[in-house]
Amino acid sequence: MTERNLKQELQYFTYTDMEGGNDTETIDYDCLIGLLTELCDRIEKLEKVNKENLSLLNLVEKGLNE
Repeated sequence: MTERNLKQELQYFTYTDMEGGNDTETIDYDCLIGLLTELCDRIEKLEKVNKENLSLLNLVEKGLNE
């Protein structure tokens, strides 16, 4: 599995306010949407493969029972 740096992919940034003490953290929402879209696509592919594998398994079991 490939190592991913999600902070880098999301363009995560922390701004440290030395005067006010209010630190700010941000991410790029377009990047977040892209990662979520990729995740959904991968889930859909896995569901399709699992459905195909289940169909093949049913055919094999049916053939063994005949």
